[in-house]
Amino acid sequence: VTAALFAAPAVAISYEGFASTVSCSGSAFGCSDGGNVCCSLPTGFGFSVQFNNLPSGTQGQGYTNNGCSSFLFSLFGPGTKCFNGGGTRATNMNWFHSPQHRRAIEARAASEASTNCSSPTYFKYE
Repeated sequence: VTAALFAAPAVAISYEGFASTVSCSGSAFGCSDGGNVCCSLPTGFGFSVQFNNLPSGTQGQGYTNNGCSSFLFSLFGPGTKCFNGGGTRATNMNWFHSPQHRRAIEARAASEASTNCSSPTYFKYE
């Protein structure tokens, strides 16, 4: 029996950056992945950010630079969580497993490597 048989299943969630400065509603660009991917938002989006169905022991974060290194906010699972920037824009967003909230080390490593970057995978119009 190998250890791979006991590995936890991969979980993919969707998360979205909205143009609205007051709520997670309206048109949005979004990403859907298994975590630790820095998703870049186009200009005009990211004033509100929603993470859909964050599992327990995870968090979603927003950043204000061209990568996932200049921290803006953090939202903790479980559940669907929304950040309203009130005019402050998240240019990038990601989510990850953080059972002990040790994200700072992982974020720096991912940012320096710049290997886990992505463009939005979908757009929704409302």
